[in-house]
Amino acid sequence: MLVKSARRKRLLLIGLESVGKTTLFSRWTSFGVGEEINVRGSTYLLRTHPLVHDSGWEIVDTPGVRLGDELGAHMLKKEIEKANHVMLVIRGTHFQAELKQLLQLVEVERSNVSIAVTFVDKMSGIAKQRLKEIQEKEGLPLILTNGRKENTHTFPSLFYTQRLTLKQIKDLLSLSLPSHEPISLLFERPFVGPVLSCMTLLSTFMLPIYFAYLVGGWGEKWVDKSLLFVKEWLQYAPQWLETLLIGDYGLLSLGMYSFVWAFPVVIFLTFVTAIIDDTGIKDRIVDSLHTYLRKIGLHGEDLIPVFTGFGCNVVAVQQSRLCHACTRKSCISLISFASACSYQLGATISVFHVAQKPYLFFPYIVVLFVVGAIHTRIWNGVVTTPHHYVRRTFLQWPTWTSVLYQVKRNVVQFVTQAMPVFLFICLVATIINMFGWMNVLGQLFTSFAHIFHLPKEVAPTIFFSIIRKDAILLLNEGNGALLSTLTTTQLFLSVYMASTLTVCAVTFWTIAKELELKAAIRLTTRQFITAISSSFLISLLLYIDVY
Repeated sequence: MLVKSARRKRLLLIGLESVGKTTLFSRWTSFGVGEEINVRGSTYLLRTHPLVHDSGWEIVDTPGVRLGDELGAHMLKKEIEKANHVMLVIRGTHFQAELKQLLQLVEVERSNVSIAVTFVDKMSGIAKQRLKEIQEKEGLPLILTNGRKENTHTFPSLFYTQRLTLKQIKDLLSLSLPSHEPISLLFERPFVGPVLSCMTLLSTFMLPIYFAYLVGGWGEKWVDKSLLFVKEWLQYAPQWLETLLIGDYGLLSLGMYSFVWAFPVVIFLTFVTAIIDDTGIKDRIVDSLHTYLRKIGLHGEDLIPVFTGFGCNVVAVQQSRLCHACTRKSCISLISFASACSYQLGATISVFHVAQKPYLFFPYIVVLFVVGAIHTRIWNGVVTTPHHYVRRTFLQWPTWTSVLYQVKRNVVQFVTQAMPVFLFICLVATIINMFGWMNVLGQLFTSFAHIFHLPKEVAPTIFFSIIRKDAILLLNEGNGALLSTLTTTQLFLSVYMASTLTVCAVTFWTIAKELELKAAIRLTTRQFITAISSSFLISLLLYIDVY
């Protein structure tokens, strides 16, 4: 695979943020996910995929160029030197301004360069006409594209034989093309904008959770009926088999509940976030909240990986590569503490539902994020963040092809990665319980649990949550028998501590790879201290006598 990739020629897509590079990449590769690779010696992330109609070439999608990002510009120049052809992706509404910025990175006389003009539907008629005329007159390697309608059959072959010359560049820059700015909305208003952004984020998060809750409650009834049937079928089976499948930590008893509650969260949350992303609303929210995020040591653009963390922490940590160097650790710190992944959310909803206390979910999320923000501010301080250049994005209707593609990708990840790991946890927990080791684990946890008046039966949940956050579902053991013994405060603290004491093992490993092992240990230690301290304060606020 690596050998074949090394032999392919490279078509490099470069452009500013939110100009449509990734849209072109996905359409021209028939929605191929591509292979993510790191640029050696940096955190710069590229995505590559072979061209469908020419396996001798691969198309490379690069992160958007940020104004003032000298490190990113340096890394991109190195990739340009290695590319066989460079395609500048430029918004037609800001053609000449963006072309001048990209020409600071590309030496036209030394590289094979072409131009893809996007957002053609937003251009004025005069601008489109003038570009078409000069393209036809001089035979420029330039295409006007509505990226969302591209596919493998519309892929331009012009880059095989054509390249821009210095004279053609001068002719393009001399054109008088009117620019077209996106309309200003409430998001840009001084006070209303941040409030609207927060409300949009909240609704974007809570609505899919609410629908997932309804679907999970409906699906749980079918699970209950199915387990009754399995229990009757296993009444003459060996005891070990019955324990393995439908015991307190059974593969079917806990596994089926995990699927019923976590899967709808993955579906609905991914669906809504994909819409927010595809419409351009997410970029408006980033611009609106930048000033307030600086107060906890983050840059406005750091909000994107934090929001991604509600789908998957691992992907969010990897996406933090696009953060500024001075804020990246702060961003990862907030992700690991406050961004509850979709599996953790599904498990939490299930536990609160089985305990018949679904109203705890909203305060749980609020506490998680508020404490996470304070945690980030205390441990990382306020750094001098780079200037935030506001490039207002166009708002547009989502394309269902793109939205469903993102949903499909997350579903495959859930089925092939998340569920197998959780079933493995169930298997290990069953074995530990069968040999009586669960009591030993409970005894070790007793003194720790006594501080917060938690029963020792909560120990497996706390322990296995270090591996996977959806191990919170272990609180459902015995068909809710444990939950029935917990007070409201004990239930809230048990879920909160399982969520925050440490990052999950996969996220820890990802942080260690992205930063270094020492940094991952430091981050986890700080999170443990914050989780214990905040749990103690929460217990005091909820009037628990901890002495």
